[in-house]
Amino acid sequence: MIRLIQLEWLKAKPARFFWILLMLYMALLISVPISVQGLSDWIIRNFLPENLGLDNVNLFYDFQDIWQNFTFVFQYFSVFLGTLIIIHVAREFSLKTARQNIIDGLSKSEFVWSKVLFIAFIAALITLFVALLALLFGALFSPSVGTSLMFENVHFLGAYYLHLVQDMLFAMFIAMLVRRPGIAVVVYLFYAWLESFAHLVIKHALGWDLVAKLLPNTATKGMIHTPMYKYVLQPVQTYVAWEDLAISVGYIGLFIVLSMWMMKKRDL
Repeated sequence: MIRLIQLEWLKAKPARFFWILLMLYMALLISVPISVQGLSDWIIRNFLPENLGLDNVNLFYDFQDIWQNFTFVFQYFSVFLGTLIIIHVAREFSLKTARQNIIDGLSKSEFVWSKVLFIAFIAALITLFVALLALLFGALFSPSVGTSLMFENVHFLGAYYLHLVQDMLFAMFIAMLVRRPGIAVVVYLFYAWLESFAHLVIKHALGWDLVAKLLPNTATKGMIHTPMYKYVLQPVQTYVAWEDLAISVGYIGLFIVLSMWMMKKRDL
């Protein structure tokens, strides 16, 4: 397992696009809480009385809510990681690296599993980075303090990890299907738009809620429900449902199986 991850790392390390997209993604993650805090400070300074004493306090960073808030917002930036994986995988076919790996003794199954393990590794690093961001901003701005509250809803990190893995595995599947980096990225982005439209039609026009819920992108983002309604005193689902987790795990298995089948059936 370590050998396969090391193999992918050696391929990714010299690639400029890998570091550009990864750094851009992490910069976006950092910019979100900074922007939210800046907006909060501006509202407090310009619209609220000074005697309220709300400086350095932001409900968005409340330790009881921060894990759901951060993971819900951050999952919408995963397109950068999906694009990274598409370019990383599709380049191996366009540059004939995949064929050379097989000639050198790597089995087709090992080739796919090296990608899967690398995706799991990247998702773990990003999840750890999000956890550190949440702890930092929570420690600075949370109105609720105490070690018992810090990790009260940390289970949302697990759902976020599954979301990253599923989204990147879907990107890997598209890359292995199309095998041309530019076209694969276009297909990946177009599918996201197409599914958003299909979701609206299936759910609202046809009333098939369960079918709409089973769409891949909907399923991966459906694990973490929007927390924003709580700030206008509306009910919010503050847990991750087991059925949503099961759907995501099912898609993870499906994308691995389809990628493995495609790798074995198609010529390199």
